[in-house]
Amino acid sequence: MVERGDTEGLKPSVRKDVQVRILPPLPTSSQSAAYSYLLGMYLGDGYISRTPRTYRLEVSLHKRQGPVIERVARAISALRPGHPVGLRRRETVTIVNAYSNASPTLFPQHGTGRKHQRPIVLQPWQRSIVEQNPQEFVRGCIESDGCRHRRVVAGRDYPAYSFTNHSNDILGLFVWAWSLVGLRPRRANRVTVSLARRGDVAALDKLLAAADAVESPVADSPLTP
Repeated sequence: MVERGDTEGLKPSVRKDVQVRILPPLPTSSQSAAYSYLLGMYLGDGYISRTPRTYRLEVSLHKRQGPVIERVARAISALRPGHPVGLRRRETVTIVNAYSNASPTLFPQHGTGRKHQRPIVLQPWQRSIVEQNPQEFVRGCIESDGCRHRRVVAGRDYPAYSFTNHSNDILGLFVWAWSLVGLRPRRANRVTVSLARRGDVAALDKLLAAADAVESPVADSPLTP
């Protein structure tokens, strides 16, 4: 596959032809919210594998996460309209998957080995999309490697959010995105970021509820078993 930087030394006419035929387009403004969400999901529970003819994007979720499975499928479909989105089931895990040559370009963090064993740095165009849609990126991270939970302090029960990942780079991106929506997380330990201040938890609840209110109906999701 030709990378974007690899076309610089070509003649203009050849470079244009290569870009049109080989390089998939980046997300448009109307796709940016779906991409920001899916990027957060990919960094948490996503994986790109090479198949004989193309690439397969996979997002692994618990089978009980029905609304999240639907949300991931809608996001993939928004980025690749007209392409099928499939489901594979392995015991308690449901894998949302789609085949596309565009996957390594859309997610250039793809590479060999585990994510926490290699640098994870967003490209400038990715950072711009997240800056425009930080709440979607935060949602993707939380619904992949995070959760809303209860914690007990001095005998009183409080709600809180946490995000756990073994990649320091991904934790840093999550903290950065949270700051874009005015929230103040803290590092609970080496692999976990926590959001526990009452006002911040309420603000994030409101953000996620607002996003739920504008989502498409579940019936519109293009899932194929």
